[in-house]
Amino acid sequence: METNKPPYVYLLGVGGMGMAPLARFLVDKGYAVFGWDDFATEERRKQLSFVRWQKTVPVGCDVCIYSSAVDEGNALRRAAQSVCSCMPRGTFIAQVLKNERLCAICGSHGKSTTIAYLIHFFRQHDIPVNYLGGAEFQGNAYEVGCGKYENVWTLLELDESDGTIEDFSPDVTVILNTDWDHPRRYQTAEAYRKVFENLALRTKKCVISNENFPLFHAERLQIPSASTFLEFDATAAGVAFCYLTGQTATASDIASFQGVKRRQEVLLQTSHLKVLSDYAHHPSELKELLWVLEEEKTDLVVAFEPHRASRLKCYFDGFVRELKRCPKVYIHPLYEAFEAVDCNEKTLLDALPNAQPSEQLKPEDYVICEHPTTIAFVGAGKIDRYARRWVEQWTQAVAEFFATRGVVLETNVSLRNASLMGIGGSALFVCEPRSLHELQTLLRECRRIGLVIFPLGGGSNVLIPENCIDGVVVRMNEECWNFCTFGSEAVLPNASEEEIINFLEVPISRTDNETSEVLYVHVGCGTGMQAFLDATEARGVGGFEFLDGIPGTVGGALAVNAGTGGQGILDVAEQVVWIDENSEVRVSAHSELNYGYRCCETFQNGVIVSALLKGYSSTAEVIRQRRAELRKKREQSQPKGKTLGCFFKNPPSCSAGQLLDQCGVKGKRVGEIFVSSQHANFIINNGNGRFEDVIRLVKSLRTMVHERSGVWLEPEVRILGKSWDEFL
Repeated sequence: METNKPPYVYLLGVGGMGMAPLARFLVDKGYAVFGWDDFATEERRKQLSFVRWQKTVPVGCDVCIYSSAVDEGNALRRAAQSVCSCMPRGTFIAQVLKNERLCAICGSHGKSTTIAYLIHFFRQHDIPVNYLGGAEFQGNAYEVGCGKYENVWTLLELDESDGTIEDFSPDVTVILNTDWDHPRRYQTAEAYRKVFENLALRTKKCVISNENFPLFHAERLQIPSASTFLEFDATAAGVAFCYLTGQTATASDIASFQGVKRRQEVLLQTSHLKVLSDYAHHPSELKELLWVLEEEKTDLVVAFEPHRASRLKCYFDGFVRELKRCPKVYIHPLYEAFEAVDCNEKTLLDALPNAQPSEQLKPEDYVICEHPTTIAFVGAGKIDRYARRWVEQWTQAVAEFFATRGVVLETNVSLRNASLMGIGGSALFVCEPRSLHELQTLLRECRRIGLVIFPLGGGSNVLIPENCIDGVVVRMNEECWNFCTFGSEAVLPNASEEEIINFLEVPISRTDNETSEVLYVHVGCGTGMQAFLDATEARGVGGFEFLDGIPGTVGGALAVNAGTGGQGILDVAEQVVWIDENSEVRVSAHSELNYGYRCCETFQNGVIVSALLKGYSSTAEVIRQRRAELRKKREQSQPKGKTLGCFFKNPPSCSAGQLLDQCGVKGKRVGEIFVSSQHANFIINNGNGRFEDVIRLVKSLRTMVHERSGVWLEPEVRILGKSWDEFL
């Protein structure tokens, strides 16, 4: 007989967003979780790899929990009833949490976003919390459920749709709104509101709302008004966070929130086109969403999916009223949600003369937009999948557009290994130009389409977010960009005769006070830094030894003026050849470069091609010795591993490493990201670290240094496609 067996639970409908957080929570609590879902995608099954997927209830199962989508006639549910006790998800959760410190978030709209904000605030302030959310985080910033901790607050998104809300008596309740919903269960608006009034009466300590409810012993906290639903959700979460922890959610905490999927989630963003997905499936939500989008002053296109025949029929006039505001409307087939259908998309199409079926919304029509355009895919059923397929088709249409112009684009390319830290999501497009002409064509057509260019070298000084980069990542990996020539041999690769003449016409001068023979090296942007140094050493060209040990490519180094000590590579750059945002070849002399410590503004909107660097005559032996001395010094002080080198710039007259060391930060970690014990200005990924973990650690380190010394450290590392201002 098996002893010390963990509780066995079977989750029927485990792939849904109500059940998935529960599965994660129970596994964290030590349960053995089995489950099945006929509608779960492969992606969902991978996300729930901790669930033991099987179609039958296991022997010894203690309880089968079913979602509200699984009705009484379901064959698996009937089979489970002969093996063990069965109960709805909400009833089971109420039993599991009856002795927990429970904060429930509920209401018609916004509860998934509000609880996500709350989770984010707890994490940003490093306060342990358990939770069962209701939507996935964008960028998969956090798990949808957590049950790791003891004697902490548990946050719950409380669902009223199936009636199990009556089983809960929370310590704290956040009631966001009571717009009548779920008409199939609640026949009137009064019956719907009564559910929340009763919940407020059962609440033990505090009700947080902007509506008034009768209370027994609980105190009342008001949610301040806000101009939009999202702002209101953030405000509600801030009030709850302050009550639960005594701490304040800062503007930075709110700004760093990535959002949840399907809540104004941007699936594609170019300069000319934005595509988003939103869960709005009630006239009030639709009205709010359209108001927000109309404020952007773009051409607005809405693809709407009605959700449940009962909801469409009950609020039909409201849906028609809001959709008539849109100049372009496409109607998706009704998501039945297991209901009998007596009112569907055809009914809605008949009431909207200017609306068309959703299949008429064709991606190829939006490769080039005459005016800035926003396309919103709206609804609570399958339309999110349709929206993502639409973006995939648009992506392919763009790749085909470039192919007809001789430019090869790869689509949806992983960037995880493109940064030396081993963190990164993907790029919508990646291009490796094979010639100067192809590079110019790429930049010219990207400007027409509205795609942003992101040059990326060896990834030695760049942190890559884990979302999708909506632009073209340009990598100069082809052989034509990998060259190193000396003296008068320097010419522009793959250029026309006119371009070569223009390049050579820029005079190379030598000042009278030079004490050694000046030598010039023309090096391509795709040349590896160490390969460049090996070549200059072999030819006896000195003056570049300070660059030894800097990883990545010469082009990447030029873009950020990489260097060591007080010297940067642009200090020895006589000329830099680059392509500007208008696809024109530019040759900028040293005096024209606007650069400083670890930065250069000149090339921000272009792509570096090559540079003419100024050295002096030396010997291979002398250069080799200097490089060896510098390398030895670095090896003694700088750690190895998945790191981007010195993370922060040195402030004037002091060292970032010393300021950090004085704060005792060595070894400090967030998840798999930690500060090196060897050098306090090195942040290392121990294996599977997250972008979000790096951001949290960086913010913590900056705060510690500022509190001790009054200095705000500025990151030297760049974020691909982002500004640090968005996170700090």
